[in-house]
Amino acid sequence: MNYIVNFIIVFLSLIYSQDCCEVQSSATDECGGLTGCYIPQCSEDCNWVPMQCWGSTGYCWCVDNNGIEIDGTNTPSWEGFPDCSIDVECDEGFMPLGEDCYYEQDISVLESFINNSQGTINLILDANDNGTIEPLELCLQEWDGGRLKLLDCNPIVINGTYNWIDISGNIPDEINNWDVIETLLLPYNELSGFIPDSICDLNLDFSNNEVFDINLNNLCPPYPECVEDYVWSQSNWNADACELSDCYDVGVSEVAVLEYNGDNILNPIDDSDGVGVILANIFNDGPSCSQYPGIMITSDTPGVTFPYYFGEAGTQFTTFWYAIFSDMTYFSSAEFEVSPFVPEGTEIRFIIEAVTMHCYEESCQEDPYCHDCPPTPPVIVSMIVGEEFPNMLGDANLDGDVDVLDVLEVVNYILYTDQDTFYGPSQLLFTMIDINNDYVINITDIINIVNAILD
Repeated sequence: MNYIVNFIIVFLSLIYSQDCCEVQSSATDECGGLTGCYIPQCSEDCNWVPMQCWGSTGYCWCVDNNGIEIDGTNTPSWEGFPDCSIDVECDEGFMPLGEDCYYEQDISVLESFINNSQGTINLILDANDNGTIEPLELCLQEWDGGRLKLLDCNPIVINGTYNWIDISGNIPDEINNWDVIETLLLPYNELSGFIPDSICDLNLDFSNNEVFDINLNNLCPPYPECVEDYVWSQSNWNADACELSDCYDVGVSEVAVLEYNGDNILNPIDDSDGVGVILANIFNDGPSCSQYPGIMITSDTPGVTFPYYFGEAGTQFTTFWYAIFSDMTYFSSAEFEVSPFVPEGTEIRFIIEAVTMHCYEESCQEDPYCHDCPPTPPVIVSMIVGEEFPNMLGDANLDGDVDVLDVLEVVNYILYTDQDTFYGPSQLLFTMIDINNDYVINITDIINIVNAILD
């Protein structure tokens, strides 16, 4: 509701500040001394009506109560009426608009946004109804001393109806001219292309979405580092819109391959109770990825299967999430089986990589909701049938050994980790050090790791 009130106030202020001046009548004194771009309350005989930016003349004329000019015509006649345009003097670097002065470079950036949009901007902003969006009409603005402090281009909601502003095209390279701006809100528009690096020169807290917001545009990655974590979701899902998808920096960060309930040696003939498990984290070091990120694990060795992939044995394990936010880590666990017919000494390779849904399907090229796989490299783990697994329970730092360094990792975990928060990067570590599988990390697990070292 406050947004609507603010918009109306700005809307009216735009109308009432275009080439306004004090009106002096040469035909009658009854309406003299009137001020502003509105129909003033005069005598019953006539009203003075200032012309609003009519050819930049600032002329005005007098009409009766029925809106008819006092000479009996509807057509304004300039002859005999005063020129009430205002001569505003501005400091160097500032320009006059109406009765005020504005910093030229601030106005120039507003003009660039308008020009780049090529006529897409919603004419609900056209305050003077001349069919053109002018710089001071672009969204909700706040100025101080002729400098732009706030630009809010959120949709305008009137009676429950969303009026989208529809600013489009590129963000101007010279956006860093707004060097005193304090709030920049451009969500739910049609901005496209790359975000210029010059945006990082703005003195804004990009992490605060009440101060900076460019969510739900069509902006293409990669993004400048200063805003990469805060662009949130961009609607550039069409494969032709951008060279990269938002998931370009989602990758595998940690991997462990070990055995549960066995002797930690890959000997499927002699160890029927052992269960091989691959633990993997994916980490998003780029912007928020909303295109179904996941982990895919495959093996190019015949006889290796993943028994619980959608309830059926298969040669591939895949899991997906709806999205992964910037700087977030997701964890996945995949069991695998090795046929007892695979000869001892055979090398088994696992390829673990970050993917997005359908990114490997050929039909994806014709589907606007498909995306290329993230270009991050896969992690490849090799092991030999008849030899030890690469990791074992207690290997907290994933270096392949269990030693005093792992004990220190567990101590730090107990001292500094909130065990009620069981997600993200701590989930893989928790799984590796919960030796007795009681879902609590405590002194008992430390004792178990020390015993493993001694053994």
